[in-house]
Amino acid sequence: MGKRLLKWAEPHACSAALMTPTMQGKVKSTVMEVDERVHTLTESFELFAPEAHPGDWLLDRYADRLCFDECNPIQDRCLYLDELIATARADPLTVLAAADGSVPQSNQYQATSDTIIYKGQHKLNRTHYVSGRVTAPDVELNAIACAVRLAVKQANCQHIMVFTDSMGSAHRAVDPSMHSGQAFSLSVCRALQVWFKADDLRHITFVYVPSALRWDIHGEVHKYVTELKVRVGHRKMDNSTDTLCSQAAHSVLDLWSSTFQDPTYWGSEFLELQWPDRWPIQPLYLNGGPWLSYFGHSISEFTRVCWCITGHAPIGAYYRCFKINEPHGCTCRAALQSCQHVLFCCRDQYSVHYPWFLRDIALFLKHNPTAFGFN
Repeated sequence: MGKRLLKWAEPHACSAALMTPTMQGKVKSTVMEVDERVHTLTESFELFAPEAHPGDWLLDRYADRLCFDECNPIQDRCLYLDELIATARADPLTVLAAADGSVPQSNQYQATSDTIIYKGQHKLNRTHYVSGRVTAPDVELNAIACAVRLAVKQANCQHIMVFTDSMGSAHRAVDPSMHSGQAFSLSVCRALQVWFKADDLRHITFVYVPSALRWDIHGEVHKYVTELKVRVGHRKMDNSTDTLCSQAAHSVLDLWSSTFQDPTYWGSEFLELQWPDRWPIQPLYLNGGPWLSYFGHSISEFTRVCWCITGHAPIGAYYRCFKINEPHGCTCRAALQSCQHVLFCCRDQYSVHYPWFLRDIALFLKHNPTAFGFN
């Protein structure tokens, strides 16, 4: 690591701190990117938080008092929520909390979170926070943490219902382990632990509300949070680990996409494929990218797909390129056995017409289990 991260530690022999500025400018790696950006991180972590000890997690000690009301795909969610909140409002011991966060599309504005607390039809509290430049899960977690901390302070309460459109953040809210936004999760765990200890009948339910419904109190809090616009200032703003990871991922993706436009980057044997709408397939990192998401069900098949698309397969063109002492010709007596030859022209292989789509490659490999593979 660089000098800013070393503090009082002795630098490793390969540390970036020992590199000259000229050398640091030439080195392109994750380590250098971390050294450049990590000083902007504002959140702190607790490596050995008591709440994160094995067996001491909130879910370990109070699993029966934590409920996650996920969305059932076969139910009318709006009707279900209407019935649920009507019952909850009739209960004088139930506190309702709606939490939502918003990350503006424009970089000129900061992320915001908002929380509303109700008991029956009476609004008890409303808070809103500016969260800086963070990701959507981070700001949703912030909103849920605020909702829980406010709800446990209400008198005569045995049941808390938190309405959110991010169940992933709701689960993370009771996870005290190391992750982006751990401080918010620890505050939730500590608040609920004290609240649960005071009364054995107390419990909490996290209820999923689809954001598109703009439903009841969650629609109200969504309106508040999207109306709040706070510009980015000149002072240092809050950010999170996930924010830095997201920025790094987008930076790499942008560089990858721009570099991928250069045919010399592909290599001479790279097989350019298209989507059914005739647009060329571009690299992505989401869900494994376009290639892995299509062939991820079979490791052996995906391996052969990689060899086929990149041309790094046991065929003549590969042997010639890397000067491997193997025949360059094809078994059908063609002078050079390339990927294009195997797919289009080879009389010894099952060929498909214009295999520009992934499904065509899949069909070819299905009928030719030994093609592009090491036997």
